Amino acid sequence: MTKKIGTDQFIEIARASSRIRNVIDPTPLVKSKSLSDDGTSVYYKMENLNPTGSFKLRGAANKILSMSQEERKKGVVTASTGNHGAGVGYMCQKTGTKGTVFGPADMSQAKYDGMVSYGVEVVKNDGDPINGEINARKYASDNDIPFISPYNDPLIVGGQGTIGFELFAEIQDLDAVFISLGGGGLMSGIAIALANLSPKTKIIACSPTNSKVMQESVAAGTVLDLPSEPTLSDGTAGGVEQGTITFEYCRDYVDEFIDVSEDELITGLRIFIDDTNTIGEGAVGVAVAGYLRQKEKWQGKKIAIVACGGNISRNTLKEIL
Repeated sequence: MTKKIGTDQFIEIARASSRIRNVIDPTPLVKSKSLSDDGTSVYYKMENLNPTGSFKLRGAANKILSMSQEERKKGVVTASTGNHGAGVGYMCQKTGTKGTVFGPADMSQAKYDGMVSYGVEVVKNDGDPINGEINARKYASDNDIPFISPYNDPLIVGGQGTIGFELFAEIQDLDAVFISLGGGGLMSGIAIALANLSPKTKIIACSPTNSKVMQESVAAGTVLDLPSEPTLSDGTAGGVEQGTITFEYCRDYVDEFIDVSEDELITGLRIFIDDTNTIGEGAVGVAVAGYLRQKEKWQGKKIAIVACGGNISRNTLKEIL
């Protein structure tokens, strides 16, 4: 695979690093006690420690800080299963912007509470999370309000890509990064950043077997309209918007795709929680499980696992533990 370097999207990631630095501090890189040994070093990139408990704040910050005062006066509309909505809400609160979030009717209570705590209005939508995106775009268009995509936007991808810059600042000879995959914003940003900064680093995309729309789409060569089964990885669940820029990024920059079962996800999440004494959500378990699936392959290497978020309901956490 030949990955393009020096692209406009990479330049946007560099701009985002400067733009958001006064809003978001670099998150820690913590060595895993249980997954590392004498020859292998495995690290967690602790995005669950961001102010909103998720990496999604990065993209939201980059997008909203890029908007003019006139644009922000209109308010913003977005779609989210929770983490992106909280990131948008946090930045709306910081900038005095009115925010509306369209999300699934069965969203995690913890994520719903997180969004409304920042003062945004949350509109619940039945069915697949992609319905929220469709309805949010229509509402934004009908009311002439800026729409903020959770992943299909160069500025959102740019914000998420700042994680790649931080990883490279800590470890210049990283062998692989395991990242949970939903709409592809996180995956695209990190993959493009590291393609430019550390071309030898392999990008491993991890999805729950119950909802692997982007993985199946890349395999088919086009964005597919597929159903998703229930999964504890709600942050990566649901369909992918037709025409999203992240499809080509995932196709061109991801080295390998893995999907994991719900049982594997739970095992991965338990390991993460025990290792770090912090809370992770289902999507973190997906990335850890992806690494566990390939553990023997990466003996003697330096590995990063992106702990993308920590917003999980008490009831779900209790069941997992």
